Amino acid sequence: MIERITKYGWLVVELVFMLVVLCVLLSLILGKDSGAFIASVAANTVEMLQKIPSGTFLGIFLILVLYWTYRSKASR
Repeated sequence: MIERITKYGWLVVELVFMLVVLCVLLSLILGKDSGAFIASVAANTVEMLQKIPSGTFLGIFLILVLYWTYRSKASR
């Protein structure tokens, strides 16, 4: 039961992360014609990333890379 909840929780986190990345990329490609939702998600993402100290952002990024690497090797 808890494994299933954890699995679906990580699935939701990955989907939201991919949605944010997609919105940022679409904002870069389309510019002002990207629409209100995409522009607001991109603006919020850029604002959040500017407020986070670079060391903290790098640490979080490295932890996520290590997790995804471990997870991909463990599933083989």
